[in-house]
Amino acid sequence: MKTIKQLAAFTVFAILCFPAGLFAQEEKAPEHGTIDFGLRFAAGDVDGRPDLLSGQCLGCGSPFDPSLKTSKYNEYRDIRNGFFIRRLDFKFENVLGSKNNYMTLQSQKSLFKDQSYLATYGSYGKFKIQFRYDEIPHTYSNTARTLFTETSPGVWRFPDLIRKTLQSPTTSAANLPSVINTQVVTDFNFITPAILRRAGSLLFSYNPTAEWSLTASFWRESEKGNRPIGLIMNSSPSASASSGYGVELPEPINYFNNRLQFGAEYGRQSWAFQAGYFGSFFQNNVGTLTWDNPFRLTLESAGNPLTGRMDLYPDNQAHYLNFAAGADVGKYVRVTGSVTPGWLRQNDLFLPYSTNTALLTCGDGTQACTSIAALPVARLEGNKQTLAMNFSGVTTMWKKVQAKASYRHYDYNNNTPVHSFTPAEGDSAAPALDPITLLPVTTENTPFGYNRKNLELSGSWYFSKRSAFKLGYEKEWMDRVHRDAEHSVDNSIFTAVDFSPNKDLLFRLSYRHSDRKPEVYLDDVSLEISGGIPVDSPLARRFDQAARLEHRADGLVQYNFTDKLTASAFAGTLQDDYNRAGESNSATPLNFLTGAAATTNPYYLYGLLKDISYNYGVNLDYALSTQVTLFAEYSREQYHKRMISRYRGPESTTLTANPNGCGTSSNGLLYQGPCDSPNNDWESTANERVDILAAGADAHFGKKTYLTAYYTLSAAKGNVNSAALGTQPANFLTSPTPVDPTPLALADRFMLTTTNAAVDYPETVNRSHEFTVMFRYKLTDRLTPKFEYRYQQWDYKDYQTSAMTQYMGCVATTGVPAVLVPQTPSVSATVAPGCPSVGPTAASSISSPYYPYFVVGDPSAARYLFLGVDQPSYKAHYVSFTLEYRF
Repeated sequence: MKTIKQLAAFTVFAILCFPAGLFAQEEKAPEHGTIDFGLRFAAGDVDGRPDLLSGQCLGCGSPFDPSLKTSKYNEYRDIRNGFFIRRLDFKFENVLGSKNNYMTLQSQKSLFKDQSYLATYGSYGKFKIQFRYDEIPHTYSNTARTLFTETSPGVWRFPDLIRKTLQSPTTSAANLPSVINTQVVTDFNFITPAILRRAGSLLFSYNPTAEWSLTASFWRESEKGNRPIGLIMNSSPSASASSGYGVELPEPINYFNNRLQFGAEYGRQSWAFQAGYFGSFFQNNVGTLTWDNPFRLTLESAGNPLTGRMDLYPDNQAHYLNFAAGADVGKYVRVTGSVTPGWLRQNDLFLPYSTNTALLTCGDGTQACTSIAALPVARLEGNKQTLAMNFSGVTTMWKKVQAKASYRHYDYNNNTPVHSFTPAEGDSAAPALDPITLLPVTTENTPFGYNRKNLELSGSWYFSKRSAFKLGYEKEWMDRVHRDAEHSVDNSIFTAVDFSPNKDLLFRLSYRHSDRKPEVYLDDVSLEISGGIPVDSPLARRFDQAARLEHRADGLVQYNFTDKLTASAFAGTLQDDYNRAGESNSATPLNFLTGAAATTNPYYLYGLLKDISYNYGVNLDYALSTQVTLFAEYSREQYHKRMISRYRGPESTTLTANPNGCGTSSNGLLYQGPCDSPNNDWESTANERVDILAAGADAHFGKKTYLTAYYTLSAAKGNVNSAALGTQPANFLTSPTPVDPTPLALADRFMLTTTNAAVDYPETVNRSHEFTVMFRYKLTDRLTPKFEYRYQQWDYKDYQTSAMTQYMGCVATTGVPAVLVPQTPSVSATVAPGCPSVGPTAASSISSPYYPYFVVGDPSAARYLFLGVDQPSYKAHYVSFTLEYRF
């Protein structure tokens, strides 16, 4: 009935528009603005998760149909059916009796959560007062559900009766999935994680003379709502049936950003100066997040906390001063410079280490971890100081040549005091004890800092009217504090050319070559030995500090074939090569297999080896006639990343019944030694391709009728492929490591088997279609009705989210490793008790091209409750009829 009433209103509105135009006065009067208002309707289906609609999914509770209004379709906007004001633009001159005074009011999407307003009052050349207000929504998901309730800001409680049931002896590890699937997730309540940002600003500018300009502004933003956050109650990222707990919760968001800015400028013909202040103030109204452990109600112990707690963003502030000047030095030289010092502060109170009352060895080893007395200090006393300086000089001493020199300097000094902490990780682990002193092992906060200096020299030669050639050199010095590469130097050369032999043809080419070399690369953690191996591999490299050879090239050609046809084409590439032999990397290949047996090209480090991207495309514009113009665009982007890593495992010095190590341990136990061999190296390559297509037409018939139609497509596919690089036993995918044919006592034993196997990830898909038709008819000079139809389709498939439900702990007990496995006809498995039989084990699969068909389950998530956050694919139709009125 509601839809029928809206359609009736739509029809009445359309009919009333025509008499308004017919009886409108034809004589022209001064225009003061425009208003564009009307009716709109959106409808469609969220069809990307058929398992949710049917209820045939693991741990997803009762079936439901996700709403279009809270889907990806409305992620950053607020489209509602009914009346809306698309645009409003008022302008009044000669305000308050002065011909120089004016007032304007502009708005977009008025009255809804994505609205924007701008009001200005001023006097030309003298002053301006401006107020702006904006709202931006962000809806994260419409598939989320939970049993947690927020009893006060930042405090989430779980029903005690269910906590008692999950803790009871009758709920064993074997039947835990059954209890959760049949008695817990079925009662979860729907929530829509979303935030709303509201920002308002006030600007005042005043020009007392032609040379002076004064400005002051204040901006304040409120952000409220909640968004998903994952939390673990364990010292390691696991919530298995035997160790650890975890939850996904709506993180409460309620904070303000405030910015204050003022300054002055003075300018003459040959020189200018400015000075100013910028302050940023962050205020968080919900400082902590506290939650119940859903799996435990009583009997708190070291490994079984009853609650968890984390600190949220601390209040902080930043202050910056800005000084800048520029002057002509003689007739042919211009110099400019700016200096911006900054001060950043954060001094929130620390929380106690833990909420777990069973942890009693923090601080000096005898203090409760729930007491703030165990902390070394009550506050961080965070203190950072920055300094940014930029200086440049340009000369045009020669008629066709311009030379430029510039220097940039940036200091980021972290003066935060260093303290020793004894953290209780995940609220479940007491601080480790030093075996000699028997005191808690401490860890220190690390005050990272850096200094960067850049020197650039370049020259441009304008060899013809529309053509120029540029050549330059840049050197960057980077000094880091508490990072692996304390010093590095990056040398770059760059060139560019614009060549236009005539007004119809343009060639544009540019190239940049950079060579970054760290002086020494030393990861302090790689010097620490734990379990018989370094904590980090000594040859692991972080890409932001590692040696790198970079090439960047871009090209453009544009040609006007005729007055009616214009075409252009472009291409570019960015290639970063980190796989360089010697200096800070290994001088010899790290491959286990070499020569004819090699499984990949030589590599000299662990981490990112290659990061390569390409892009190219064409654009066409054709004027079919004076009334019709056609356009078409196509572009492709390709991304390729290659990395090398290694499976590493510490030794075990405790005798076990089923040893699963490499070689002999330090205390002589066979088959329990550390595993750190290049035979367990593995390679991962990530490839992504994005195709973007657009085509359409603009037409006008006479002076009153306008028609626009276009289609756009953005299609992305991603693949991550992994492969072991060592000697692989024939049964490595299915057999447990203790029974593979590799000798157990060898240090080079192959360990990438079963759940540790290097396997390919399923393909990801992100495809967006849009078809739009817009029709306008100018009834009079003041009245223009508009009609718009828009079809949008978004197809999405991602193995990381497309299978998410509230419970992911249903695992196959036989036949399939407990990992995400693509559906294949040959795979069969026995599902754990209480887990629905779906996917590869179902009698009939769910029909959808974008649902991934996985065995969803992970033994490390047996005691983890998720929100089930996803953004399923959708199809949507949008229709609007508006009236633009000029007055």
